[in-house]
Amino acid sequence: MKMKTLVTTLAIVVSSYAVAEPEMYAPSGTGVNYDFRIGLQAFDDRGRDAGRVEYTQYLSSGSSTETNWVVDRDAYDPDALKLHLSILRNTPVNKDFRLAIRAADNGGRGGYGYWQYTPWASEGGGWSGFALDSDGYDPDAFKIRIETRNWQEYVSLRDFRIGLKVADDRGREQGSATFTPWASHGGGWTSLATDNDSYDFDGFAVSLEVRKY
Repeated sequence: MKMKTLVTTLAIVVSSYAVAEPEMYAPSGTGVNYDFRIGLQAFDDRGRDAGRVEYTQYLSSGSSTETNWVVDRDAYDPDALKLHLSILRNTPVNKDFRLAIRAADNGGRGGYGYWQYTPWASEGGGWSGFALDSDGYDPDAFKIRIETRNWQEYVSLRDFRIGLKVADDRGREQGSATFTPWASHGGGWTSLATDNDSYDFDGFAVSLEVRKY
């Protein structure tokens, strides 16, 4: 009788351990706890002549959301870009995300370049490559997209901001990078991003800068 009781007890202990063990490997971190959207705006005349701001939908709207084509007022060879991080507070969505960008010619009707991507937020973020149109020269139109997936990290995302820069000579002559305020500070606009001569840039890049804990 004592032997049977001992075997039963051991079986319960082993069974409980077998069930609990996979939980040791379950990610315990959390993703972005701000619902947000991103706006992009193009300018001519070295930043004095503004085109319309185009926005993505908010992150909570789906797995991928992008702007319409962003152009200046004449939809031809803009000189500068600005980016807006628009935050909805107290709306946690707990997702991993990255940014994708693209450039085109002919006012967004042709000459499409390749999509360029930042690393995922869970991977530490970073800069995308430069998005150029098909000939790498004076694009007319631009897009930005937010892509999402489930958060799969042990650490959590605490804060983030978005960076922007443009370049001439197919990305080899880069202007200064400019950043939005941090999400925890309410987001907001970057400064005007221009190349070195503030005239007819060839491509743009974005950065996802993150703080994790």
